[in-house]
Amino acid sequence: MNRHPIVLLVPAALCILLASFCLGLALFANPRDSDTFVLLGGTGALFFSYRAVVETRQAWRPFVDGLTHRRALRHSAPLTRINLSKDDIR
Repeated sequence: MNRHPIVLLVPAALCILLASFCLGLALFANPRDSDTFVLLGGTGALFFSYRAVVETRQAWRPFVDGLTHRRALRHSAPLTRINLSKDDIR
């Protein structure tokens, strides 16, 4: 089964979503003097931001290669695509 290359960036997107939630938690708890939630939110935001950068750096090269491969398939002659799976023919 041939998946679209964007699947490689899903873990990084989830890390960004979690980092945003943690940052929002810290910013929401700061004026209310909830130091524990500020600490947890700040720590979580830093951790998930770091993981998003690491995941993006690991997945970027295969992502670009996959897009290049799909672009080459799209621009190739139709008779050369006979043996591809149905996901690529759509």
